[in-house]
Amino acid sequence: MAKKNRNAFLDRLASVPVYALVEFTRLLPHRARDGLGGFIGRQIVTRNRRLRRRIEANLTYVLPELSPGERARIVGETGDNFGRTFLETLHGERFRDDDLLTPPPSGPGVEAIRAAAINGKGAVLVSGHFGQWEGSRAWMSSLGITCAGVYRRTENPYINAIYKRGLDANGTPMFEKGARGTRGLVAHLAKGNIVALLIDQYDHRAEPLDFVGRPAPTSLVAAQLALKYDVPLIPTFSHRLADRMHIEVEVDPPIARGTAREMMQAVNDALAARIRAHPGQYYWLHRRWSKSLPAATEPGPT
Repeated sequence: MAKKNRNAFLDRLASVPVYALVEFTRLLPHRARDGLGGFIGRQIVTRNRRLRRRIEANLTYVLPELSPGERARIVGETGDNFGRTFLETLHGERFRDDDLLTPPPSGPGVEAIRAAAINGKGAVLVSGHFGQWEGSRAWMSSLGITCAGVYRRTENPYINAIYKRGLDANGTPMFEKGARGTRGLVAHLAKGNIVALLIDQYDHRAEPLDFVGRPAPTSLVAAQLALKYDVPLIPTFSHRLADRMHIEVEVDPPIARGTAREMMQAVNDALAARIRAHPGQYYWLHRRWSKSLPAATEPGPT
């Protein structure tokens, strides 16, 4: 019991800086808040040798044509994007309400989402850790369309509560990553609801599909669910505009029916096209292609 009490105290103590950051930045206008998030993220990534080398290893592996200077620039942009995304997510309701989202133009994907919401048939939306990856759910929330999601629970319950509150602001329920959460997500979809999945995480049990020109283990679950429940599989993305504060939501047409492997390859291709267009907006900190990429050498002079 004493150990549990001590751990609870330490968890609460560790959550104080996060709580203070959220409450302090709540007082700031979005431009200042977003800029602070970008600054913090950039400093963490560029000053941490381990994180920097992980990003460089991924970039060297999939985009070998980049110069050392280009890699260094993308390292900084990766930190900037993550810092902005993290703070925006913690302020989920402000992010949605601050008129920062440019909605997607009408098209087959948008109409499929609207139809799924109206008809109660359901849909599976797929994206990756690119740009502001909560942007699509925030856009749907602004239209009154509820979209469930999946998140990885943090070990600290107090920090987790802060994080989940921000996620919940743009759609519920949020299912914890894991077997129990997967069962809940499947049941939610089976009832005719819309769910969103981020599909770009390493899974050693998954199919090796092409991703940005290299094989990457890719889960087929999103396509398998779309096929099983006869619902559309729709790629959605949200990239930052030049000011890095405003965000444009993109919704692709539903993926053509085929095998689960073919459908997920099409999803990978859609995400890869965005990454090539805006490489600094991808979360290169993931070990997406392999758990054992050799560490990149330190970048030379530009």
